[in-house]
Amino acid sequence: MATGTVASSVQQFLGMLCLVLLWTSVARPAAALYTPTCLGPCSAVPNCNDACVTKGFPKGGVCLGFTKTDLACCCTS
Repeated sequence: MATGTVASSVQQFLGMLCLVLLWTSVARPAAALYTPTCLGPCSAVPNCNDACVTKGFPKGGVCLGFTKTDLACCCTS
């Protein structure tokens, strides 16, 4: 009976050790949130991609938003 108790304690210890190692390997500082540079509403910017390239963003830009009436020209860095 004592052997079963020792084996159970060892299994519990190893299980807890695995959890601690998993948590410490995953826990990293959060990266800064990406906030795009937006030039204004897409309706006011004739060509969003070209406007962003002109402003110094070599990857250009796209219109972002949740609805078609609420799109903003945002540049990709």
